[in-house]
Amino acid sequence: MVDRSLEPRPGAARVRFVDEAADYQTGSVVVRGAGDGGAVDLELPAVCGAGVAGALARRTLATTGGETDRLTVRLGPLEALRLEPGEVVTVEGRTGDWRVTRLDVDEQPSAVLEPVVVVRADEAPADWRPGDGPAAVGAPFLRLLDLPPLPGAEEDGRPVVAVAAEPWTPMAAHGGASVEALTPRATVVRPATVGVLTEAVGRGVVGRWDQVNTIMVRVEGRAPESLTAGAVLGGGNALALETAAGWEVVQYRGAELVGGEVWRLSGLLRGQQGSEEATAAGAVVGAVVAFLERDMARAEVAAAERGLPRVWRAGPVGAPPGGAGFTEVDFVWTGRAARPWAPAHLRATIEGGGRRLSWTPRVRVNGEGWEAEPVEVDPRRFRLRVLDGAVELRVWEVEGVEALYAAGQMAADWPGGLGEGARIGVAQWGAGYGWGAEAVARLV
Repeated sequence: MVDRSLEPRPGAARVRFVDEAADYQTGSVVVRGAGDGGAVDLELPAVCGAGVAGALARRTLATTGGETDRLTVRLGPLEALRLEPGEVVTVEGRTGDWRVTRLDVDEQPSAVLEPVVVVRADEAPADWRPGDGPAAVGAPFLRLLDLPPLPGAEEDGRPVVAVAAEPWTPMAAHGGASVEALTPRATVVRPATVGVLTEAVGRGVVGRWDQVNTIMVRVEGRAPESLTAGAVLGGGNALALETAAGWEVVQYRGAELVGGEVWRLSGLLRGQQGSEEATAAGAVVGAVVAFLERDMARAEVAAAERGLPRVWRAGPVGAPPGGAGFTEVDFVWTGRAARPWAPAHLRATIEGGGRRLSWTPRVRVNGEGWEAEPVEVDPRRFRLRVLDGAVELRVWEVEGVEALYAAGQMAADWPGGLGEGARIGVAQWGAGYGWGAEAVARLV
């Protein structure tokens, strides 16, 4: 029995393949024929040259559509046992070779045969050419940020790795006690948005919107955006500002492009996440600004490395940590995220000739809930210091949120009466860290 296909033969065939002559990049060959049935696309998942791909395209044009005969022949039982699909046979009364494409062994064995089309690969020499080399990337910008707990990542106390470069390629950060002992510590897949101050930032208010100060910063990376007050209070638009007292966490509502790459950030919330000390220090022209995002890379550090100087280098992933493509910085991780925050609402009121001292402890992690009592992360152990300017006159500890500075103690410390520099400082103890930031108030 003879079946004849009358479908139109395609007029072109395109074959995509893995080009062995072009550093294994994707190659493509197009062969055009005399048919008018459109074009066919083939994916050849093999490493080969254009000659092999072209032979596949010509064979496809020769065997697809057109007046192609296909034979179905009846077989005897022994003949069926001697054949296998793929074998090439000859047929009496037909010219050329035929390939067995299907074999049915049942009560009446049969085989389906198709004509064999011989197409040879081109013998032309391959056009060997190298692929694109790696892009040249200069030494990246690198900063390691020892920050307080950040919204959305309160339990992660590892330092944040800020790396930026143009053009960008994934970067690796290496750290160690010396350049001979560097080990991989972080992989940075996305560049950080960073900048430098073009104007100094003065000290500002904490606990309410700072409508006086603005941040003028030349930005490299993603353009900053304005947000509503509610979105900012929800943790949006946070940045780390470099000061002489460490990193200040600042949030902003407004972002306005004033020229070139300089932006004015306004509607500030200063000293966020317990960084009030840095707010008081302010920032100078040229200070670094790192825009904080929730998915920034963190460096792996061991608890034993806290307080120890370490050498850090950052450069392209896969490259040894050295040479012109790497940036080196010195960094000391202090575990800033575990440092207790300064107590709030420190007051000194007169009581029996002495002073009744009271304060409110602050919770670093998950302490902003409205419906439930926050779980305290630090012991209620506080250190009190009586200060005359920078001179320490008395130190003691209490376990509670108030204490009495008795009249007799005051008389011993201040025989001539309270001076202009009379202060009281209160700091909370942090398990595994030590004494935290100190709140200071006048002794009235």
